[in-house]
Amino acid sequence: MRTPLTRERVVDAGVALADAQGLEYVSMRRLGEALGVESMSLYRHVGGKDDLVRSMAEQIVGLFPLPETSRHWRDALRRNAIHVHQILRAHSWASALLASRDFVGPQRLTYLDAVLDRLRVGGLSVRAAHFALHAFDSHVMSFLDTNGREDEDADAGPEVAALRAGELATRYPRIAESMAESVHDHALEFEFILDILLDGFVRAAQQN
Repeated sequence: MRTPLTRERVVDAGVALADAQGLEYVSMRRLGEALGVESMSLYRHVGGKDDLVRSMAEQIVGLFPLPETSRHWRDALRRNAIHVHQILRAHSWASALLASRDFVGPQRLTYLDAVLDRLRVGGLSVRAAHFALHAFDSHVMSFLDTNGREDEDADAGPEVAALRAGELATRYPRIAESMAESVHDHALEFEFILDILLDGFVRAAQQN
């Protein structure tokens, strides 16, 4: 017996397709094929691709934990940022959608309000908390790396490829030095920048 088609099943299938192939691969036709139905039958459950993608983005935000109110506000935000970023790395197609602010639904608003609450509890003024929220959210949503690419140099251009090969060091000495000495660690880099942001928030709160 075929499982009845529901909005939830359609959105779940859209998320699975995007996770496997990327958001650009998701279409109503391919979604219908994945679910074993005619694409027109999907329109009984979603209004079209825009409605589908909005619901997919909301589903991912629904996975985000809210910052813990039982912890110190800085620690709560740090732990939350790391957890949310891990979720986004597993669903990397969602990051650009959420960073664009074009897909802001109830789940997203609930999350942003909870982050803003921790900033206000920490002592930031309304204006400073607003600025801090933008910085915090942008870092969490937008910090992606190129891990997993087979050929990073092909995307970066010939100059960067030459730098990676040890060339052009005299022209760009500090970049060459960084490439030669630094071992890329995505998590470490994410947390390093996160701590700079959070320490800045603490200083801002102390100045109020």
